[in-house]
Amino acid sequence: MLRAFFRGGIAQWLLPLIIILILWGSQVVAEVKEGHQTFSFRLLLSEKKCQMAIWLTDEQGGFVDTIYVTRKVAKKGLGNRRGGLDDKWGGARLSALPVWAYSRAVDYGNGNFYPPKNKPLPDAITSATPKAEEFVWEWKPKKALKPGKYFYYIEVNKSFDKNEHHNYSWYRGQPSVVWQGSIQVGNQISKSEAKIIGHGHAAGEDGKINPDLSTLTTSLSLIEKVEAVYHP
Repeated sequence: MLRAFFRGGIAQWLLPLIIILILWGSQVVAEVKEGHQTFSFRLLLSEKKCQMAIWLTDEQGGFVDTIYVTRKVAKKGLGNRRGGLDDKWGGARLSALPVWAYSRAVDYGNGNFYPPKNKPLPDAITSATPKAEEFVWEWKPKKALKPGKYFYYIEVNKSFDKNEHHNYSWYRGQPSVVWQGSIQVGNQISKSEAKIIGHGHAAGEDGKINPDLSTLTTSLSLIEKVEAVYHP
């Protein structure tokens, strides 16, 4: 009798349950393939007129995509103009966001990795320079990301932000500051906060992150807090 119950009773509700789970799993996969993944970044900015970039890498450090760049760099060619590094009448501001530029690794000629004005980045990843307040940016990858751990980076820099250790020219002071956080991509919501991990090269000569923060002062507080949320 008990055996008959397992053969009949449980089978009657177990089979529909299995079908529901299969369909639900298929729906999740379908949503991922259709690009429903969304990343939301919330930054508390203490200063205005900062140049900023947000980008994503995989767990091995491979560059995935640019999430956000301020308009002066993305469209107006701030980092790729005629003139020298400290040209008062123009010049390429190579020190603006060097870690992002080198990580993206798109050479526009003569070893310059910043987009020139005649080759701007898409509108979808840029905006005017944020004000000194809460800044929220949402990003959906063009192609669904595979499940796994990813790292997001925020690089920020402000001209004329000088101190006793960094006073190089009429505009160039403390180097860019780099924040890093990790986020888990999958079928569940993931949240995290980023922290400062170092700074870029003061002259933008390379894309290395220097972990020594001992010579930085006000640049460390250009951003007060960074939070990221992933929605599948």
